[in-house]
Amino acid sequence: MANVAAELARRKARDKDVSSAVPFNQQNFEQLQKECLKSGSLFCDPTFPADRDSLGYNQLGRYSSKTIGTEWKRPTELSSDPQFIVDGAKRTDICQGVLGDCWLLAAIASLTLDPQILNRVVPPGQNFGSQYAGIFHFQLWQYGQWVEP
Repeated sequence: MANVAAELARRKARDKDVSSAVPFNQQNFEQLQKECLKSGSLFCDPTFPADRDSLGYNQLGRYSSKTIGTEWKRPTELSSDPQFIVDGAKRTDICQGVLGDCWLLAAIASLTLDPQILNRVVPPGQNFGSQYAGIFHFQLWQYGQWVEP
């Protein structure tokens, strides 16, 4: 079944350019990035705020022992030279932490097996250089169409 979905995604990707994705919550990556660069501020997503409620429910919810003490940090707060994707992506690049998000990480690792689909989901050329505005661009295949979350 996964091969059928991948083939359908390839066909649809060939038929449409990257800009044809349906925007989520009427957000536009280029516009948001431009506004942040102009104002000199880093993007803060109002639909996914950097707080405990965004981590999940039940075992990862607000009162979970697994999320107590969690701090949201930007990559530049963790490293003086953060990198996004360097020399391509391999499935062994993915390392799971303690949050129990193996389902997400497995999906991301699977994307590395098909560079064409990976480049559609994670458009290339994104980094922490001069155009970094605290926002990255992704596209997801949902219900038969590309969506930009």
